[in-house]
Amino acid sequence: MAIHPFDESGIVRGPDGIARYQNRPESVVSMLRATVDKHAGSEALVEVGGERITYQQLWDSAARIAGGLRDLGIQPEDRVAIRLGNGINWCLAFFGIQMAGAITVPVNTRFSESEVQYVLTDSGSRFVFVPGQALPHGSPFAVEHLDYQDVSAIFYTSGTTGFPKGAMTTHEGFLSNTENCRRVALTPHGQRNLVSVPLFHVTGCNSQLLPTCETGGVTVIMPTFDVQTFLKTIEKERIRIVTSVPAIFWLAINQPNFKEIDTSTVGWIGSTDASAKPFDARNARTSATSLSAAMSVRLSV
Repeated sequence: MAIHPFDESGIVRGPDGIARYQNRPESVVSMLRATVDKHAGSEALVEVGGERITYQQLWDSAARIAGGLRDLGIQPEDRVAIRLGNGINWCLAFFGIQMAGAITVPVNTRFSESEVQYVLTDSGSRFVFVPGQALPHGSPFAVEHLDYQDVSAIFYTSGTTGFPKGAMTTHEGFLSNTENCRRVALTPHGQRNLVSVPLFHVTGCNSQLLPTCETGGVTVIMPTFDVQTFLKTIEKERIRIVTSVPAIFWLAINQPNFKEIDTSTVGWIGSTDASAKPFDARNARTSATSLSAAMSVRLSV
């Protein structure tokens, strides 16, 4: 079975020669607003072992965070950093920053303290979401007139060739990527996407959280990675889309109890971080099942 061909409809090229999608939302905020208008009562975020919230709850909580940031003096285009680990609070902080019109600076939770301080100083972050501290809370507020060319976030590199470097992502950059993901893997309302990678990374945020939110699906978030929890969550939450690195997939299908896990809902496997090639599932300890079959014939790199 071949990967589905990419849908190139609705793509135009402007006077500058840059190809763009037609009829996209102007910002991450307007994207989320459109989803809330359609699917207010639908489940939006699930934290494994924790809370579950709907799209309306997501919007309302993020709006109060945006209001809290405004009360703290945060203005549009100010940088606001997130040092939180994976979970619903990370997502609320991200959307709250967006709704305040500010720029999100996700911080790698694996950085040393000196690297963290470098990122905060280099980005000019005026507020930091810190683990263990209450999220800002104020009157509901949302800046909904953002432009697609406005900077939405600054992701810092891993710093393998020196200090981490900030890479700016515009609202258009985010939304072009969500459209790419939708055309490759996501179908309309209801897809359940398992985030087992860090949300501070572009994979977890750009290519999982945001596309799933745009299509009204459910983002299921693992706070920490454990292979047994990973497998059991696929079964319990009836996950449709799984994204990780090749080593994790190999570890998963080689678990002694893998054949006992119901992976029949999995339709797409996304791989990142390292090259991945289809493999013969017979080389694993277990017989081929829907997950290994999905990996070998529908791999999306």
